[in-house]
Amino acid sequence: MSTLIESYEQQYSNLSADITVCIGKIANSLGGEKQGHIRHVDKLFDELAELLEQMELEIKDLPARDKQKYRTRLVSYKAENKKLLADMKRAKLGLNAREDLLGEEVDNSEDQRTRLLDNTEKLERGTRRLDDGYRVILETEEMGAQILSDLSDQRETIQRSRNRLQETDSALGKSSRALSGMMKRIIQNRVMLGVVILVILFVIIMAIYLIARKKT
Repeated sequence: MSTLIESYEQQYSNLSADITVCIGKIANSLGGEKQGHIRHVDKLFDELAELLEQMELEIKDLPARDKQKYRTRLVSYKAENKKLLADMKRAKLGLNAREDLLGEEVDNSEDQRTRLLDNTEKLERGTRRLDDGYRVILETEEMGAQILSDLSDQRETIQRSRNRLQETDSALGKSSRALSGMMKRIIQNRVMLGVVILVILFVIIMAIYLIARKKT
């Protein structure tokens, strides 16, 4: 378990280092480049928050002898995360350490700008969620249309198969009736043939009888 926590700590160290580098880039860039760095660092902060949550869950399952040590480290990580968030906000607003010393007027202005930035970030996150939701809706709609198309094709296939079965059944019925007629004619012909044979035999017998009678 401690090995897993140490792995999380290494990941935290890497993420915090990346965030620090990105904050420096934000402070030293403008326009679209700056917005690109901001979006990247937002993703890094999301990953960092998820990592801290996972680390906290793992700490709960640690033995008592290790739990307090890692909890103390986690508190330190969270404090560092808050500091990085504050640094990022100042970098977005174009502030630096010297401006923090200009007095209460600058602080109030910074607070207003920070609140404005927070609102802007919330709006951006909301917009991204709406975009994601709209994309999911489009994908779902496309999937539903594809399913309906497949069902329609399957229904047509079933209908064609049913029509073929009906045609086959009709053909079989006709064939059965034709066979029945043929069998009747065959039976009739055999009966007639039998009658003819009997008649011939009768004639032959009668002829033999008459011939024999004459001789006697």
